Amino acid sequence: MTKFSAPTSALVFAASVVAALIAGCGSTSSGTSGIMGTISPSAPPGAQPLATASILGSAGFINSAGFTVYVFDADLAVPGHTACDAGTVCAQNWPPVLTTATTLPANWSTITRSDSAKQLAYQGRPLYTFILDTKAGDALGDGVNAFGGLWHVARPQASIMPSPMPHPSY
Repeated sequence: MTKFSAPTSALVFAASVVAALIAGCGSTSSGTSGIMGTISPSAPPGAQPLATASILGSAGFINSAGFTVYVFDADLAVPGHTACDAGTVCAQNWPPVLTTATTLPANWSTITRSDSAKQLAYQGRPLYTFILDTKAGDALGDGVNAFGGLWHVARPQASIMPSPMPHPSY
């Protein structure tokens, strides 16, 4: 039996913690790939909670797994709240982007859902992912009319006004 010295034991322990953290960073099979658990409560000032990528021809927000992030026009009816709340079929199809961050840069905030979870918001609009986006880069939820409103890709510096419906090209 090999006996580890204190420094070796610490290295083995640290390696196992890192491996567990890496394993936990992927999406789960429960459809929660949009849940944002990577925002540190002590993020550096000015750090953006979400990255951007070119989505349908212009910049849009993506989560840490590369999935497209959306806003819901029905949320405009009651600012600071979600019309797609916990425990609903809507929330099963449009998982919220959740965070544990306590400080966020300008334009970013959180709303508290009925289950007390903190949902990330941009310019006051709660953020979601879409269950039918099965791989990074999908944007199948853009322009969908469901659960009482239109869904749109969340875009940096977007107005809080609803986006116009895209016109089909013939």
